[in-house]
Amino acid sequence: MKPSPISVGIPTFGRGLRLAETLEHLAECDPPPAEIIVHVDQSDGRLERELRTRFPHLRILSSAERVGPGGGRHRCLLAATQPFLVSFDDDSWPTDRKFFGEVARLFELYPRAAILAASIYYPDQPRPECIPDVKIVTDYAGSGHAIRLNAYIQTAGYIDRPYAYGVEEVDLAMQLYSLDWAILKCRSLRVFHDTQHAHHSKADIVASKVQNVALMAFLRYPVQLWPRGLLQLGNVISNMIKCRRFAGLGEGLLGIPVTLFRYKSCRRQLPAAKIRSYLNARQRLPS
Repeated sequence: MKPSPISVGIPTFGRGLRLAETLEHLAECDPPPAEIIVHVDQSDGRLERELRTRFPHLRILSSAERVGPGGGRHRCLLAATQPFLVSFDDDSWPTDRKFFGEVARLFELYPRAAILAASIYYPDQPRPECIPDVKIVTDYAGSGHAIRLNAYIQTAGYIDRPYAYGVEEVDLAMQLYSLDWAILKCRSLRVFHDTQHAHHSKADIVASKVQNVALMAFLRYPVQLWPRGLLQLGNVISNMIKCRRFAGLGEGLLGIPVTLFRYKSCRRQLPAAKIRSYLNARQRLPS
């Protein structure tokens, strides 16, 4: 069958050939995507050699420095040759053979949709029902979504951030919202993510989550909304304390000034009215 007009982008870091399982599942899809792009983060060259041997059809990108999942997705998006890109993690994959055909159909049906968010489920969850239900949402997950390239290039894009929790998807979603693009949750698109999220309590991840809340406000909020950003930072700190995630909390707070200085060249503030509207919509719309 003729390939769908879709690129696949997969960022990977430190997982070795764990990625092979994802690639094998993608090979079962019909129609297939037009291309699969893998970005190897902080590469030493070894994984690329193994991938080229086992999967010669892959397009492989790499970075010597750590750019994080958002940085990897950004490079895949810039390299894509198709009008749409489906993004997976190196441990997530579609569960339906017709997945890419459905993505192409939905993008044609909804021309103002910038992102199609899949129904993602995990090892301890049942597979969600596949039904033709589409609804407007404000958020999506990087491990299973499709994005329209001509919408993405209108934004400042993803930033390079080794641990991007709390800034990667929300930042792009807010930028797209400010440009009047829509994010649609599509229950006919199902993705399995083979992870338990146990790593979320690690000190370096806790530190980054704290810094990322401040970073997003710094990058996108005009000065008059910085008090709201401080309130959001306080909420995250409170949540970490409630979850007893103390390791990395102090480091995260102390590292905020350095983090903001490091990313000052990335600052592209959005209209205050659009940010308020987006934040209100996040509370109002279903996830």
